[in-house]
Amino acid sequence: MSTLTAPLPEVSRVRELDLVDKVAVISGASRGIGRAIAFNLASRGCSILGTCTSDASATSISSALNDEITSRVFDTTSRMRPASLRIIGLVADIFSHICASIIADGISKFFNGRVDIFVNCASDPIPGIIGEMGANEVQRSKSAGESLCRTWAHAFGGKEERYSFMEGTTANAVTVGLTETDAVVNCGPQAVRQFQDEFFPSQSIPRFGQPDDVADVVGLLCSSDARWITGCVVSASGGGIKIG
Repeated sequence: MSTLTAPLPEVSRVRELDLVDKVAVISGASRGIGRAIAFNLASRGCSILGTCTSDASATSISSALNDEITSRVFDTTSRMRPASLRIIGLVADIFSHICASIIADGISKFFNGRVDIFVNCASDPIPGIIGEMGANEVQRSKSAGESLCRTWAHAFGGKEERYSFMEGTTANAVTVGLTETDAVVNCGPQAVRQFQDEFFPSQSIPRFGQPDDVADVVGLLCSSDARWITGCVVSASGGGIKIG
């Protein structure tokens, strides 16, 4: 992927191992923001079940991401890689009616039915559709997911008896601004310039966001430091999407 912005300083990969023995299911984990989130959580000791839509992408998660975690996080430091850390790629298309059962079977097979974190990062794969959407359309497309997160927060926090086993579970939505992913770059130079003209004037920080910018926000929400944050919409947009 070509770079749309000047290189940013390398973010330190030495993170606290605060998610050891936990399991995260991440949809759309093979590239872009989803892959960055998978890297963030795995670098903190969390096992990953990452979904994607092809065998090649599943191999990329299980093999390439696994090797990257070892080489960039553990081989370069004095820390030992947790024995419990596993990274598994799984073909499960979110537009398939059997997607949920495939993920459930994967959780049972690879992690004995355990799941601590769920991150939905998959999106419509239709090529070029992003280039046809303006800022208003992008924001409207996220509203349903934000509403669902508030419903989950209320249901899973401990107020509903049928979900009492999930008491204390948090649910939040992260609203993402203009981010340099292959889906954006592949729209072509004209669309990229259109994005800049439309989004940059409203951003407090006028540049393309990077997948790691978003992953760090999601990573915070997955930590115990965010235990009192639930039912919220957090903007990771360089100030482009104002909330409240």
